[in-house]
Amino acid sequence: MPVELVWQPRFDGLPGEYRAGYYYSSANANDVLKDSNGQPAVVSGAAYRSASSKHGLWLGAMQQVTQEVNDASRGLSLFAMATMHDKKTSKVDHYVSLGAVYKGLFAARPKDDIGLAISEVHVNPAYRKNASLTNLVNGVEDYDDPVYLPVQDTEYNAELNYGVHVADWLTVRPNLQFVRHPGGVSQVDDAWVGGVKVQAIF
Repeated sequence: MPVELVWQPRFDGLPGEYRAGYYYSSANANDVLKDSNGQPAVVSGAAYRSASSKHGLWLGAMQQVTQEVNDASRGLSLFAMATMHDKKTSKVDHYVSLGAVYKGLFAARPKDDIGLAISEVHVNPAYRKNASLTNLVNGVEDYDDPVYLPVQDTEYNAELNYGVHVADWLTVRPNLQFVRHPGGVSQVDDAWVGGVKVQAIF
């Protein structure tokens, strides 16, 4: 059950959108670390304790901060987003992203946009501890051992993209991403990733 509040003010005539939300799920979920006695389940050998719900919240903001004199829709907008999740049942405990988008950077392409963003995905310390204990119980320390369970921490991402407004119904957005510690695993090499997104409205 999600609930969200949205505020759309204008500051100095420039539009913004601010969001705050909360979700609650009544579905059963397993604890990521402990058994019903509060002990690490992987050590005790008991089943992970069950929770009767999951919950989390999110915050988001986007604000245009500049505009072109002859076209108010062109200009720079800043955005930020954060999510927070239940540490008992969630693999990821929070996510944060920050970025900027400039629409109409070139006068000849007033509907194109260029964007730059960075983000962090943080793995729940309890989930990370469970992985470390699993390796300890299994007697493995070598990451290259097939039995080893990778211990995840934090993944960082940066993306640069450019949206080409081909038509009112079509935008093609190539992008280049840099990923630090893919999957939150420090042993995994950093990666450069290229991609393209096609948005079509029918």
